[in-house]
Amino acid sequence: MDANPIIAIVMLLLTFSVMFNVRDYNDLIEDHNKLVEKYNNKLTEVKDLKIEVKNFKVLMKDYRENLSELINKKDNQESQIEMLTTEIKEREKEYNNLLEEYWSYNNYTWAGCSDSRTILKFCKGCNWDLVCSGSMRPTYSCENTLYFCSPKKSEITIGSIIAFSTPEYENEDFDTFYTIHRVIDITNKGYVTRGDNNLYIDEFIVPYQNIRGKLYKIEG
Repeated sequence: MDANPIIAIVMLLLTFSVMFNVRDYNDLIEDHNKLVEKYNNKLTEVKDLKIEVKNFKVLMKDYRENLSELINKKDNQESQIEMLTTEIKEREKEYNNLLEEYWSYNNYTWAGCSDSRTILKFCKGCNWDLVCSGSMRPTYSCENTLYFCSPKKSEITIGSIIAFSTPEYENEDFDTFYTIHRVIDITNKGYVTRGDNNLYIDEFIVPYQNIRGKLYKIEG
């Protein structure tokens, strides 16, 4: 048998084998490139995720700090509210004590007269208008209606509010003019008076005969 055909066949087989191997190698290279590309994409995704996680950690840190600050502010506000509430209660207690002391000092119980009839009535639009001097604020004002009864001498005590004509008032029509102040002392000559809103006592002593009525009720 001639060797040349055999060699030719072997060479042909080697050529086909190389061609197939080259094709397989190219396929492998392509697959490798695809894998490298996918890997790089994954690396980019991981890198982006790491950045997001880092940003999230920063946000969480800020959130915790803000939350802690808000909790501290809330605690401070609650503490301030508690302090203010305590202070308000103390002020109310002081006010009530002062009010109680005031009325106790003046010893005024709004007791009427044995003769319970109203002899004088001061109000807006009444026959006797209340003059707005402000001397008896805050006990009453011109918006109130005042009722007076006719007191016996024994029924006028320290703390009573009386309507009287001033001793110096010599007008013939003096009965239409009255001063309404509180009795703060009683002497042998008469009654020492002062307006609740006045710093000084009245400069005169009111004799019993000048008293026109004793206040026993306030409305309005």
